[in-house]
Amino acid sequence: MSEEQKTVEQTTETNQETPVVEKAPEQTFTQAQLDNIIKSRLEAEKTKHQRQLDEQKKKDDELLKEKQIQDAKTKAEIEKLMKDRIAEKDQELLNMKSMIKKEKIDNSVMSVASKMNAVNPQQIVELMKSNIKLSDDNRIEVLDKHNNIRYNDKGELLTIEESVKEFLDANPHFSKGSLSGVGSQSSVEGKTVKPFKIQDLDMSKSEDRAKYAEYRKERDSKPTQINLTNK
Repeated sequence: MSEEQKTVEQTTETNQETPVVEKAPEQTFTQAQLDNIIKSRLEAEKTKHQRQLDEQKKKDDELLKEKQIQDAKTKAEIEKLMKDRIAEKDQELLNMKSMIKKEKIDNSVMSVASKMNAVNPQQIVELMKSNIKLSDDNRIEVLDKHNNIRYNDKGELLTIEESVKEFLDANPHFSKGSLSGVGSQSSVEGKTVKPFKIQDLDMSKSEDRAKYAEYRKERDSKPTQINLTNK
């Protein structure tokens, strides 16, 4: 190749345009725009964090409710056990009081009535025990018909002995050897009541108590004819 041709080729290559790559202009922000971007990101993070807190609080509330329900069940069971135990103790106390009452009152009345020659001491117990009570400090108290505590002439509590004697004196037909206690008949306006034995009555039966009440009513309000033949 001649020197002239080389020169022409080089000149041609040099004259060809070389492509230029343009750079994108850098984006710039104002201070206000930067502040808004930062503010938006902060609010987004705050919202996300608050949502997490709300979800956790909801879980905690559910756990608390479950615990409260479980505690309530446990508390109810404990209260029921306590009530049952208290009821058992109350029943034991009632039984003990009943035993003490029977020992100190019923048995005492029966013993005194026997010593005072009552026809049927158990009947005396049945007739009198409703008017005798045991106080909280285990004192024996005799009551009147108005449930007032009775006292003797000395100003002391009326004793069982005094009460039984008073009862038998007022109701001699309950004592052995009493004619009216053996058998009697009343004549009221031409009507004759069939005689019966007081000792045969069972004061635990309502009909026998009714017979005795009627007998006393007629005996106390009308003249009584004594039946010495006991027929």
